[in-house]
Amino acid sequence: MLQPKYLAGASSLALLAVLTLGAAPAQAQTQDQQDAAEVEEVVVTGSFIAGTPEDAALPVNVIGAEEMAKQGSPSTVDLIKSIPAVSGAVGESNQFGAGQTTGSGNVNLRGLGAERTLVLFNGRRMAIAPGTIYVDTNLIPTAAIGRIEVLKDGAAATYGSDAIGGVVNFITRRNLNGLEVSSGYSFIPGSDGDYNANLAYGWVGDRGDVLLTAGYRHRSELSTTERDFALRAFTDNPQGGWSTFGNPGLYLSSGNAGFTYTSPVVDPACGAISGPGTATSCQFQYLGFDNLTEDEDHWQFYGEINFDLTDTTKFHAEILYSGHEVAAENSSPSYPPNNFPTSALTTKVQGNGFYIPSANPGLQALIASGGLTPAQAATAGANGLFTSVAWRPLGVGGNPLFG
Repeated sequence: MLQPKYLAGASSLALLAVLTLGAAPAQAQTQDQQDAAEVEEVVVTGSFIAGTPEDAALPVNVIGAEEMAKQGSPSTVDLIKSIPAVSGAVGESNQFGAGQTTGSGNVNLRGLGAERTLVLFNGRRMAIAPGTIYVDTNLIPTAAIGRIEVLKDGAAATYGSDAIGGVVNFITRRNLNGLEVSSGYSFIPGSDGDYNANLAYGWVGDRGDVLLTAGYRHRSELSTTERDFALRAFTDNPQGGWSTFGNPGLYLSSGNAGFTYTSPVVDPACGAISGPGTATSCQFQYLGFDNLTEDEDHWQFYGEINFDLTDTTKFHAEILYSGHEVAAENSSPSYPPNNFPTSALTTKVQGNGFYIPSANPGLQALIASGGLTPAQAATAGANGLFTSVAWRPLGVGGNPLFG
């Protein structure tokens, strides 16, 4: 007699498979053999071909409750990061993600995109998070998770195009009997730290079971100025949050009364105040106003009831309520190009910036300092300067509305 092998799958299936070899009648089986052949439940994630999870054609990695406990009951983001097949994890910092995604997380198997990884909860698809194209894994109640099955290969033939990267199935606990409370605190230099608390209650009876969980997690603000790796010099990393739309910035001089664009004028204070300046640009690093993480609050409530009404009829109900809140998101004081102010009472000298007349004391001081070329000084002294679209009205000094 061959014992049935466990399969991996997306939905909970009751499977009983007994293969008998030889001509011996079924009545000749011993009671021990019959007991050994009983299989209560086999969960399948991705393939209906028998085989061991790791050696199957579609390998499945199972992360159980014991392994999660060894990791200190991690958050969903930390748990996803520990999966070798995951290529990058979103959920720690979403500052420059598409849309309002701060506070959300996802799983991206094999680097094919989070929208190509199917996320299941107890074998059923979860809804796409608002404003995104993927499932927000931070909504999953960590206190209720008993194990995670990760199909590390494509399963589009079984599930469709959203499973091209693979499948991750979060399965809730089944045998908790009693009350379980856990909490944690992470000390983070430069931040108030992160902390969480989880509560789980389970009851197991002869004909049914109940699971109730609640969880809360808080993340504290961590500014980019607290980490040297986040803010690098322009020579070290010219792509590290540097923009040619500077403050102080780029100005244009005029060669005649029609204000025809001629040569640009870079504010001589660019290098001292904002960043390195060239003959045609003033660099500005906007990352200093951003945060690596924002103040976030996450909560999850989950309940599940299973009950055998009769020998052939079972009742199952589950409810999940979860969410997160990000009260504020820090960002650059202003963004170019700008809509410059207009007035119905006056006629603007030019239509796309602020005009600095030649009599302006600051411009006169700039001309006297020798910071402009002779040609620039002559045109600025005769006709003044005006800002170009490559300029930020608010920059190094911050935004006075928000400090």
